[in-house]
Amino acid sequence: MKTYLKYIIIIIATIVTVSCSNDDKIEEQIVTCDDGIRNGDENGIDCGGICFANCLDANALEGFLVTRRILSADIEYRLTGPYIVRDGAELEIEAGTVIKAVPNSDAYIAVAQGGKLFVLGNSNAPVVITSDSDNPQPGDWGGLVICGQSPTNNGINARSDLGDIFYGGTNTLTSSGNIRYLRLEYTGALFRNEFRFNALTFYGVGSLTDIQNIQAYESLGNGFEIFGGNINATNLVSLNVSLSGVKASGGWNGTGTSWFLSNQNGNGIDLGNNSSELTAAPLSDVFIENVSINGPLPNSALFYTDGGGNFELNSIYTSQLSGNGITINSALESAMVDDDNLLINTIEFDNTAPSFMQTNFNGTANFYSEGTTNGAGNRELLPSWAENWTIGF
Repeated sequence: MKTYLKYIIIIIATIVTVSCSNDDKIEEQIVTCDDGIRNGDENGIDCGGICFANCLDANALEGFLVTRRILSADIEYRLTGPYIVRDGAELEIEAGTVIKAVPNSDAYIAVAQGGKLFVLGNSNAPVVITSDSDNPQPGDWGGLVICGQSPTNNGINARSDLGDIFYGGTNTLTSSGNIRYLRLEYTGALFRNEFRFNALTFYGVGSLTDIQNIQAYESLGNGFEIFGGNINATNLVSLNVSLSGVKASGGWNGTGTSWFLSNQNGNGIDLGNNSSELTAAPLSDVFIENVSINGPLPNSALFYTDGGGNFELNSIYTSQLSGNGITINSALESAMVDDDNLLINTIEFDNTAPSFMQTNFNGTANFYSEGTTNGAGNRELLPSWAENWTIGF
């Protein structure tokens, strides 16, 4: 009888111990249900398993991010509306992650002042933000907008045309995060039926923001627009966009290196200061080198406009141009050219149409020199640094 009671006591103790142990594990797991990371037995971010929540809703991106969130490559996300990374929040996107934007849902991603975006793609696994349509078209969704705290010639606390978010400041040494190996597809929807998104727009973004290896593909807007700030943008690719490959203005003081722009329906690069107040300070002051601009291109490879500004360009390759190589917009910009504010060292005009004209400038300055150049690295062909992670070539 004593032996029998002894066994009963051991069994009861074991059950209690296992039960307590399981309770502890459950409690530990529940703690992770709101940490923005897929862990435990979850089958999505903070959903599934012990976290119960429906992953379809949890993996939809919309609204305001106010903490830190990591997007995982083994989950496909749906952008179902505006998604704003607020001041102090951080959005990290792992290599290989795919985000699909729902057409006609006012979908776009914006990073507000003080927010940070970390796109951690690589050449074999870029981050891709694309359309959720079975038949994707340019303009299916907005694009990516980043608003920083660095100087622009729209002043401090200006509001962006896209997203209506504050931007601008006095500190050039600020960071809005790191963006590497990102592909933005089928962008260019209208914002409030008034302003068209670009694939990627920078408003007053600081020089500590790392910008490398980004492709704009099939956009109804510009490929890239840089308005003010101090970023240094390296390895940009723009293919099949309805406006210009890159638009640079707003008092941008920075550099651009290795840009490959092909089949733009506007201009290759718009170079300007401020469309509303042409001579606003600070003037755009930019150095750009190693660029390929390939047609068909009906307008200009380089369009100097909106008050001009200080631009120096080096090693520019162009091909299949049918309009102008370099267009100077008006008398004000012509005067800027005569004052040596636009200098182009080594530009090549290759395989041009009969209607092509090198420039419409009729002033006295010798502001450009012709010569042979490799442009972005491989003349009209895709450069080696753009292989694997880009599409459409």
